[in-house]
Amino acid sequence: MSAEAVVRAALRAHLLTSTAGAQDAVEELWVPRSHERADLAVLGRTMDGFEIKTDRDTLRRLPRQIGAYGRLFDRCTVVIAEKHCEKATGLVPAWWGMTTIAVNGCVSFETVRKPRQNPGPDPETLVRLLWRDEAMMALRELGAEPDPKAHRASLWSELLATTTLPQLRRAVRGALIGRDATQARIATRRFSSSLTAATARP
Repeated sequence: MSAEAVVRAALRAHLLTSTAGAQDAVEELWVPRSHERADLAVLGRTMDGFEIKTDRDTLRRLPRQIGAYGRLFDRCTVVIAEKHCEKATGLVPAWWGMTTIAVNGCVSFETVRKPRQNPGPDPETLVRLLWRDEAMMALRELGAEPDPKAHRASLWSELLATTTLPQLRRAVRGALIGRDATQARIATRRFSSSLTAATARP
């Protein structure tokens, strides 16, 4: 197992026990409208994104990842080796959390700064995580009667026009938690018994 995989597994275990309301942890969650995947996403009362930077990584991609994750997640945290701490502090927004990694026989984490609520998530990015049948179900649960033959993009547009941001967030979190991994065309690893694939179906 690579050093990054060891850190990721340790972080997953840590977050599932320390995050209030956490139900699942998804590795490499696809971020719509970008070429980015979050190293880890924790799903429960919120959808929180985590980007890991070990001492073998650089921060070259971090500015682009910050922009992408800020359009999607409720809260974000960068999990970094000590050597990146000073530089990362100057890159990540004030609402992002920061956690440092220590590896001394085992992997441990220390919170430098707790994450705050994302001030500007983008509903058009969030809705794109929904598959067609999930978007249809979300609309029906809101009392709408969508066209059963409607294309996915039309259902997304209808959701954006009829839901509030909190409603959309709940719908997306519920869809990801309830998703059947065998139906995903892009496989993701499962980190808990109820975890399902978190990549969007074309």
